[in-house]
Amino acid sequence: IQQRQFNKASNSTYCIFMVNKPYAITCSVVAFYIPFLLMVLAYHRIYEPWRGLHEPQQHPQETHQGPQEPRQGPPDQHSSHRMKTETKAAKTLCIIMGCFCLCWAPFFVTNIVDPFINYTVPGKLWTAFLWLGYINSGLNPFLYAFLNKAFRRAFLIILCCGDERYRRPSILGQTVPCSTTTINGSTHVLR
Repeated sequence: IQQRQFNKASNSTYCIFMVNKPYAITCSVVAFYIPFLLMVLAYHRIYEPWRGLHEPQQHPQETHQGPQEPRQGPPDQHSSHRMKTETKAAKTLCIIMGCFCLCWAPFFVTNIVDPFINYTVPGKLWTAFLWLGYINSGLNPFLYAFLNKAFRRAFLIILCCGDERYRRPSILGQTVPCSTTTINGSTHVLR
């Protein structure tokens, strides 16, 4: 600890946050591994029913088992649109989850490993892994904006100070700009 605390370049000392093994494991498990596991389970529960609905179905006449039933016609426009929407949502979840894991996993793996290898991980590597995790927080708005049209429109409105080009046209025609607020459970329109 004394060797890591002394900064030879400036001839001064600086504070180093070093953790013991139980704290490193507990902190990492609570802050990363349990939320990661819960997200994987939640996304799996979302994905499983979706996948079952969209896998190619075998028809009885193809399997030569049971009574023959007529094939169903092609999916209607509504179910096709719904399938595209669900596919896009599944891809979005995977990308968001993947970026979260790629950005934060190096830090939390290092956080657990470092006490077990006698604190030999270089300080610059620690800093790089920590900043990679922070980058994930800055990356999320751009990921959502890139992957979601409604979020992208809202993002552009905010960044462009409410530029009218990015507002969705109203089905009612020109209206006075307004916002809504909720007071005691009742929604009120402010003009």
